[in-house]
Amino acid sequence: MIYYYSYIFLHSDLFMQSKLRFFVSSCTRAFKQLHPLAASALMCLGLTLFLAGAVVLFHKPLSNFVWQRFHNTRLATVLNPYDADLTFAIGEYYFNHGSYDIIQAKQYYERSIALRPDFLEAHYQLGRIHFINGKFQSALNEIHIVLTLNPEFKQAYYMYGLINGYAGDLDQAIYGFSEFIKRDDFNWAGYNDLAWIYFQKGDYAKTKEVAGKGLGKAAGNPWLSNIYGVALLNLGEKEAARVALSTALESISRMTPDDWGRSYPGNNPNIYSQGLEETRKTIEHNLALLDTPASL
Repeated sequence: MIYYYSYIFLHSDLFMQSKLRFFVSSCTRAFKQLHPLAASALMCLGLTLFLAGAVVLFHKPLSNFVWQRFHNTRLATVLNPYDADLTFAIGEYYFNHGSYDIIQAKQYYERSIALRPDFLEAHYQLGRIHFINGKFQSALNEIHIVLTLNPEFKQAYYMYGLINGYAGDLDQAIYGFSEFIKRDDFNWAGYNDLAWIYFQKGDYAKTKEVAGKGLGKAAGNPWLSNIYGVALLNLGEKEAARVALSTALESISRMTPDDWGRSYPGNNPNIYSQGLEETRKTIEHNLALLDTPASL
Protein backbone atom coordinates (compact mmCIF):
# COMPACT_ATOMS: atom_id res chain seq x y z
CA MET A 1 0.00 0.00 0.00
CA ILE A 2 2.86 2.35 0.78
CA TYR A 3 4.44 1.52 -2.55
CA TYR A 4 1.17 2.27 -4.35
CA TYR A 5 0.86 5.82 -2.93
CA SER A 6 4.53 6.54 -3.58
CA TYR A 7 4.06 5.54 -7.21
CA ILE A 8 1.10 7.90 -7.60
CA PHE A 9 3.04 10.76 -5.99
CA LEU A 10 6.12 10.32 -8.15
CA HIS A 11 4.20 10.14 -11.41
CA SER A 12 1.45 12.68 -10.75
CA ASP A 13 3.03 15.13 -13.22
CA LEU A 14 2.56 12.61 -16.02
CA PHE A 15 -1.04 12.18 -14.96
CA MET A 16 -1.66 15.98 -15.03
CA GLN A 17 -0.01 16.33 -18.44
CA SER A 18 -2.28 13.61 -19.78
CA LYS A 19 -5.35 15.37 -18.37
CA LEU A 20 -4.22 18.70 -19.87
CA ARG A 21 -3.76 17.13 -23.31
CA PHE A 22 -7.21 15.62 -23.02
CA PHE A 23 -8.69 19.05 -22.08
CA VAL A 24 -7.01 20.87 -24.98
CA SER A 25 -8.06 18.14 -27.39
CA SER A 26 -11.64 18.30 -26.15
CA CYS A 27 -11.70 22.14 -26.48
CA THR A 28 -10.32 21.90 -30.01
CA ARG A 29 -12.99 19.37 -31.05
CA ALA A 30 -15.70 21.50 -29.44
CA PHE A 31 -14.48 24.64 -31.19
CA LYS A 32 -14.55 22.86 -34.57
CA GLN A 33 -18.11 21.73 -33.95
CA LEU A 34 -19.31 25.28 -33.21
CA HIS A 35 -21.42 27.13 -35.72
CA PRO A 36 -19.16 29.40 -37.84
CA LEU A 37 -20.83 32.51 -36.44
CA ALA A 38 -20.31 31.34 -32.88
CA ALA A 39 -16.68 30.51 -33.64
CA SER A 40 -16.15 33.97 -35.12
CA ALA A 41 -17.76 35.61 -32.08
CA LEU A 42 -15.54 33.61 -29.78
CA MET A 43 -12.45 34.61 -31.75
CA CYS A 44 -13.49 38.27 -31.62
CA LEU A 45 -14.02 38.02 -27.89
CA GLY A 46 -10.58 36.49 -27.46
CA LEU A 47 -8.98 39.18 -29.61
CA THR A 48 -10.80 41.90 -27.67
CA LEU A 49 -9.63 40.49 -24.36
CA PHE A 50 -6.10 40.25 -25.71
CA LEU A 51 -6.11 43.86 -26.91
CA ALA A 52 -7.63 45.07 -23.63
CA GLY A 53 -4.89 43.29 -21.74
CA ALA A 54 -2.24 44.80 -24.00
CA VAL A 55 -3.64 48.29 -23.41
CA VAL A 56 -3.62 47.78 -19.64
CA LEU A 57 -0.06 46.48 -19.67
CA PHE A 58 1.41 48.88 -22.23
CA HIS A 59 -0.83 51.96 -21.95
CA LYS A 60 2.02 54.41 -21.34
CA PRO A 61 4.28 53.53 -24.30
CA LEU A 62 1.20 53.08 -26.49
CA SER A 63 -0.21 56.53 -25.61
CA ASN A 64 3.20 58.13 -26.14
CA PHE A 65 3.43 56.49 -29.57
CA VAL A 66 -0.06 57.67 -30.52
CA TRP A 67 0.78 61.22 -29.41
CA GLN A 68 4.25 61.48 -30.94
CA ARG A 69 3.31 59.79 -34.21
CA PHE A 70 -0.21 61.12 -34.84
CA HIS A 71 -0.70 64.02 -32.34
CA ASN A 72 -4.11 62.58 -31.54
CA THR A 73 -4.82 64.15 -28.15
CA ARG A 74 -8.15 62.41 -27.60
CA LEU A 75 -6.88 58.87 -28.19
CA ALA A 76 -3.59 59.47 -26.35
CA THR A 77 -5.32 60.75 -23.23
CA VAL A 78 -7.99 58.03 -23.34
CA LEU A 79 -5.24 55.42 -23.40
CA ASN A 80 -3.35 57.13 -20.58
CA PRO A 81 -5.61 59.61 -18.75
CA TYR A 82 -3.53 60.01 -15.57
CA ASP A 83 -0.08 60.78 -17.00
CA ALA A 84 1.00 64.34 -16.09
CA ASP A 85 4.05 64.11 -18.36
CA LEU A 86 1.85 63.29 -21.34
CA THR A 87 -0.56 66.17 -20.73
CA PHE A 88 2.41 68.52 -20.22
CA ALA A 89 3.90 67.39 -23.54
CA ILE A 90 0.57 68.14 -25.22
CA GLY A 91 0.53 71.59 -23.59
CA GLU A 92 4.04 72.24 -24.87
CA TYR A 93 2.98 71.23 -28.38
CA TYR A 94 0.19 73.81 -28.33
CA PHE A 95 2.49 76.48 -26.88
CA ASN A 96 4.33 76.80 -30.20
CA HIS A 97 6.29 73.57 -30.16
CA GLY A 98 4.35 72.32 -33.16
CA SER A 99 1.19 74.43 -33.05
CA TYR A 100 -0.02 77.60 -31.34
CA ASP A 101 -3.24 77.52 -29.36
CA ILE A 102 -2.88 78.96 -25.87
CA ILE A 103 -6.42 77.96 -24.92
CA GLN A 104 -5.49 74.31 -25.48
CA ALA A 105 -2.05 74.80 -23.95
CA LYS A 106 -3.58 76.32 -20.82
CA GLN A 107 -6.05 73.44 -20.53
CA TYR A 108 -3.32 70.79 -20.65
CA TYR A 109 -0.98 72.63 -18.28
CA GLU A 110 -3.85 72.87 -15.79
CA ARG A 111 -4.57 69.18 -16.28
CA SER A 112 -0.91 68.37 -15.59
CA ILE A 113 -1.06 70.36 -12.35
CA ALA A 114 -4.27 68.60 -11.31
CA LEU A 115 -2.51 65.27 -11.78
CA ARG A 116 0.74 66.43 -10.17
CA PRO A 117 0.31 69.57 -8.01
CA ASP A 118 4.08 70.11 -7.64
CA PHE A 119 4.74 70.03 -11.41
CA LEU A 120 7.10 73.04 -11.48
CA GLU A 121 7.39 73.43 -15.27
CA ALA A 122 3.61 73.29 -15.72
CA HIS A 123 3.12 76.07 -13.15
CA TYR A 124 5.80 78.15 -14.92
CA GLN A 125 4.23 77.74 -18.35
CA LEU A 126 0.77 78.44 -16.99
CA GLY A 127 2.16 81.64 -15.47
CA ARG A 128 3.49 82.67 -18.88
CA ILE A 129 0.06 82.13 -20.44
CA HIS A 130 -1.66 84.20 -17.72
CA PHE A 131 0.89 86.95 -18.45
CA ILE A 132 0.13 86.84 -22.19
CA ASN A 133 -3.57 87.10 -21.37
CA GLY A 134 -2.93 90.15 -19.17
CA LYS A 135 -3.89 88.33 -15.95
CA PHE A 136 -0.91 89.60 -13.99
CA GLN A 137 -1.99 88.50 -10.52
CA SER A 138 -2.76 84.98 -11.70
CA ALA A 139 0.61 84.93 -13.43
CA LEU A 140 2.37 86.04 -10.24
CA ASN A 141 0.53 83.37 -8.25
CA GLU A 142 1.97 80.68 -10.51
CA ILE A 143 5.47 82.18 -10.35
CA HIS A 144 5.28 82.26 -6.55
CA ILE A 145 4.46 78.54 -6.60
CA VAL A 146 7.45 77.89 -8.87
CA LEU A 147 9.82 79.76 -6.56
CA THR A 148 8.41 77.97 -3.54
CA LEU A 149 9.11 74.65 -5.24
CA ASN A 150 12.58 75.73 -6.38
CA PRO A 151 14.01 79.11 -5.24
CA GLU A 152 16.85 78.72 -7.78
CA PHE A 153 14.64 78.37 -10.86
CA LYS A 154 16.16 81.36 -12.64
CA GLN A 155 13.56 81.76 -15.41
CA ALA A 156 10.91 82.38 -12.74
CA TYR A 157 12.79 85.49 -11.58
CA TYR A 158 12.85 86.81 -15.13
CA MET A 159 9.08 86.27 -15.46
CA TYR A 160 8.58 87.85 -12.03
CA GLY A 161 10.38 90.95 -13.26
CA LEU A 162 8.51 91.01 -16.57
CA ILE A 163 5.07 90.61 -15.01
CA ASN A 164 5.71 93.33 -12.43
CA GLY A 165 7.17 95.59 -15.10
CA TYR A 166 3.97 95.42 -17.14
CA ALA A 167 1.84 95.62 -14.00
CA GLY A 168 3.58 98.87 -13.02
CA ASP A 169 5.35 97.65 -9.87
CA LEU A 170 8.79 98.83 -10.95
CA ASP A 171 10.61 98.11 -7.69
CA GLN A 172 9.49 94.48 -7.74
CA ALA A 173 10.44 94.31 -11.41
CA ILE A 174 13.96 95.50 -10.50
CA TYR A 175 14.13 92.79 -7.84
CA GLY A 176 13.08 90.09 -10.31
CA PHE A 177 15.49 91.04 -13.07
CA SER A 178 18.35 91.57 -10.62
CA GLU A 179 17.82 88.10 -9.14
CA PHE A 180 17.73 86.64 -12.65
CA ILE A 181 21.04 88.33 -13.55
CA LYS A 182 22.64 86.97 -10.37
CA ARG A 183 21.87 83.48 -11.62
CA ASP A 184 22.54 84.08 -15.32
CA ASP A 185 24.75 87.08 -15.96
CA PHE A 186 25.45 86.07 -19.57
CA ASN A 187 21.83 86.38 -20.73
CA TRP A 188 21.36 89.76 -22.41
CA ALA A 189 17.58 89.78 -21.83
CA GLY A 190 17.95 90.34 -18.09
CA TYR A 191 20.10 93.43 -18.65
CA ASN A 192 17.82 94.74 -21.38
CA ASP A 193 14.66 94.51 -19.31
CA LEU A 194 16.30 95.83 -16.16
CA ALA A 195 17.48 98.83 -18.21
CA TRP A 196 13.91 99.21 -19.51
CA ILE A 197 12.63 99.44 -15.93
CA TYR A 198 15.20 102.07 -14.94
CA PHE A 199 14.26 104.03 -18.06
CA GLN A 200 10.61 103.96 -16.96
CA LYS A 201 11.71 105.32 -13.58
CA GLY A 202 13.53 108.17 -15.36
CA ASP A 203 16.94 107.05 -14.09
CA TYR A 204 18.84 107.46 -17.37
CA ALA A 205 22.27 107.10 -15.81
CA LYS A 206 21.32 103.71 -14.36
CA THR A 207 19.72 102.77 -17.68
CA LYS A 208 23.00 103.55 -19.44
CA GLU A 209 25.00 101.59 -16.87
CA VAL A 210 22.86 98.45 -17.04
CA ALA A 211 22.49 98.48 -20.83
CA GLY A 212 26.25 99.03 -21.16
CA LYS A 213 26.89 95.91 -19.06
CA GLY A 214 24.50 93.98 -21.27
CA LEU A 215 26.29 95.12 -24.42
CA GLY A 216 29.46 93.77 -22.87
CA LYS A 217 27.77 90.35 -23.03
CA ALA A 218 25.99 90.80 -26.38
CA ALA A 219 27.68 93.48 -28.49
CA GLY A 220 25.48 94.92 -31.21
CA ASN A 221 22.27 93.50 -29.78
CA PRO A 222 19.49 95.71 -31.26
CA TRP A 223 17.37 95.90 -28.10
CA LEU A 224 20.29 96.75 -25.83
CA SER A 225 21.75 99.17 -28.39
CA ASN A 226 18.37 100.90 -28.65
CA ILE A 227 17.83 101.32 -24.89
CA TYR A 228 21.45 102.35 -24.47
CA GLY A 229 21.01 104.93 -27.25
CA VAL A 230 17.87 106.50 -25.80
CA ALA A 231 19.54 106.69 -22.37
CA LEU A 232 22.46 108.56 -23.95
CA LEU A 233 20.02 110.80 -25.81
CA ASN A 234 18.30 111.75 -22.55
CA LEU A 235 21.68 112.38 -20.93
CA GLY A 236 22.60 114.76 -23.75
CA GLU A 237 25.29 112.48 -25.24
CA LYS A 238 23.92 112.78 -28.74
CA GLU A 239 26.84 111.58 -30.85
CA ALA A 240 27.26 108.46 -28.75
CA ALA A 241 23.50 108.00 -28.95
CA ARG A 242 23.65 108.20 -32.75
CA VAL A 243 26.28 105.48 -32.88
CA ALA A 244 24.31 103.20 -30.57
CA LEU A 245 21.00 103.72 -32.38
CA SER A 246 22.61 103.27 -35.81
CA THR A 247 24.05 99.97 -34.57
CA ALA A 248 20.60 98.95 -33.35
CA LEU A 249 19.02 99.75 -36.73
CA GLU A 250 21.72 97.88 -38.62
CA SER A 251 21.30 94.82 -36.40
CA ILE A 252 17.50 94.74 -36.56
CA SER A 253 17.62 95.11 -40.35
CA ARG A 254 19.53 91.83 -40.59
CA MET A 255 16.97 89.95 -38.48
CA THR A 256 14.29 87.60 -39.74
CA PRO A 257 10.87 87.27 -38.10
CA ASP A 258 12.00 83.99 -36.52
CA ASP A 259 15.06 85.75 -35.06
CA TRP A 260 12.77 88.32 -33.51
CA GLY A 261 10.44 85.59 -32.23
CA ARG A 262 13.22 83.91 -30.28
CA SER A 263 13.45 87.06 -28.15
CA TYR A 264 9.71 87.39 -27.59
CA PRO A 265 8.23 85.74 -24.46
CA GLY A 266 4.79 85.06 -25.91
CA ASN A 267 5.57 82.33 -28.48
CA ASN A 268 2.90 83.53 -30.94
CA PRO A 269 4.38 83.09 -34.43
CA ASN A 270 1.53 85.08 -35.97
CA ILE A 271 2.99 88.36 -34.71
CA TYR A 272 6.69 87.80 -35.41
CA SER A 273 6.71 89.80 -38.65
CA GLN A 274 4.63 92.60 -37.12
CA GLY A 275 6.83 92.69 -34.02
CA LEU A 276 10.01 92.87 -36.09
CA GLU A 277 8.62 95.74 -38.15
CA GLU A 278 7.46 97.67 -35.08
CA THR A 279 10.87 97.26 -33.43
CA ARG A 280 12.58 98.60 -36.55
CA LYS A 281 10.21 101.59 -36.68
CA THR A 282 10.83 102.34 -33.00
CA ILE A 283 14.58 102.48 -33.56
CA GLU A 284 14.12 104.68 -36.63
CA HIS A 285 11.89 107.00 -34.56
CA ASN A 286 14.55 107.24 -31.85
CA LEU A 287 17.21 108.06 -34.45
CA ALA A 288 14.98 110.75 -35.91
CA LEU A 289 14.69 112.37 -32.47
CA LEU A 290 18.40 113.27 -32.71
CA ASP A 291 17.62 115.64 -35.54
CA THR A 292 14.52 117.31 -34.12
CA PRO A 293 14.91 120.97 -33.00
CA ALA A 294 14.27 120.02 -29.36
CA SER A 295 17.31 117.76 -29.29
CA LEU A 296 19.70 120.02 -31.20
